[in-house]
Amino acid sequence: MVDVSKYIERAESEVKRRNFDHAMILYREILQIDPDCGNARSGIRMAAFKKFEKRYPSALERGALNLPANLMIPFASLFKAHGWMVNLCEGALRRDPKNPKLNHRLGHALLALGHSNSAEAAFRVVTEFDGRDIASLKILGQLYADRKELDKALECYEKALKINPRDQEAGRMRKNLAAEAAIQRGGYETATHARELAKSGRQVREAERSKKIVRTREEIEEAISDIEEQLEEKPDDVKALVRLGQLHIQNQSYDDAIDLFLRAQKLAPGDAELSDRLGDARIRRFEADISKAERAAKAGEEGADDRIPRLRRELLELQVEEFTRRVEAHPTDMSLRFRLGSHLIRADRLDEAIEQFQLSVNDPKHRVASLHLLGRAFAGKGILDLAAKQLNAACDKIASMTDQKKEILYELAQVHEKNDASPSALDVYKVIFEADISYRDVSQRIEALNA
Repeated sequence: MVDVSKYIERAESEVKRRNFDHAMILYREILQIDPDCGNARSGIRMAAFKKFEKRYPSALERGALNLPANLMIPFASLFKAHGWMVNLCEGALRRDPKNPKLNHRLGHALLALGHSNSAEAAFRVVTEFDGRDIASLKILGQLYADRKELDKALECYEKALKINPRDQEAGRMRKNLAAEAAIQRGGYETATHARELAKSGRQVREAERSKKIVRTREEIEEAISDIEEQLEEKPDDVKALVRLGQLHIQNQSYDDAIDLFLRAQKLAPGDAELSDRLGDARIRRFEADISKAERAAKAGEEGADDRIPRLRRELLELQVEEFTRRVEAHPTDMSLRFRLGSHLIRADRLDEAIEQFQLSVNDPKHRVASLHLLGRAFAGKGILDLAAKQLNAACDKIASMTDQKKEILYELAQVHEKNDASPSALDVYKVIFEADISYRDVSQRIEALNA
């Protein structure tokens, strides 16, 4: 998975500058890359909270703006279309972030998709604006219990019991977790049944890790040590090599991860998933190198500023190469075509990008974004009439004035300005201004065009 830490930093910086709309756009882009990024999931909600801290939309405004989503949500629920449900809820929550029902629906849909980090963020946000939401507290307690974060789990169930001391489920879970925590603190001597379930300490640790995500540096190092022991006994165990490679990625040891994936690839040359892991590791290594160079540049290290553009250029070349390979392997996967097009447009390979977006536009999931980037690519080529057509088509697909629609309208207005169509540009800027007076520099642009 792509390292999104630098994008998170950019979004947080936009929040600090009170540019909440742009921050939410950045968080949405992060979630397109990594739907299970809990920091982005909670960040987008916190940005919406801050946006509305002076004036929260009235019930009438919220009802009108979210009418399309509210009409579609029952159908998404009926057909168990969890991805669709996530998109509907996220869109509605940008305009009504303190809606507990929408947050609950979002959390349950994320759980159904296996995105436990994002689900945790969704339910945790509810407890921040409604500390008496027992349902969210119990779900958070279960999530933490599944990860063996027993102190956090106990805290959630204890809060639930303070609100409702008769809640039998919360009482039972608190009792069980307290016992499990005591066993953990007491070690093997007080947990005879644990010894019976495994022949060695290594097997016990592996059994525990199979039930949770390895997170802390200590846990990662311990897991690496155990798998290295396994590989001494079975050096050709592909699954162990891949697992060890993933742990090195978690540990940000990308060179080691790449070496392990290459070893595994020699043993399983036709494994497409392994090729993707290798490509992701190479991308993450570049991203880490760029972050390191940026920190060095801030510290005033000589030559660091020169390294950054070179590394970014090489990363982009790798991303184009990697996603070209994936598209060739999976030509009907429109998500891959969309991501390839996104990298191609950044590389200024506009004709190739247009070719990908003209295909990915047929995928409902990526239709609006594909139309948007098609418009941007045509604008880059100077074909302004086609750019305006695609951007207008993208706007027509969005019923209400969302942040995404504002961004597309803003680019459409810029296209009209470049095409010497100032009256059309002014009209589009006014549409944005009518919905959001503080959006970017719309106010100044209107004044300039009126002058």
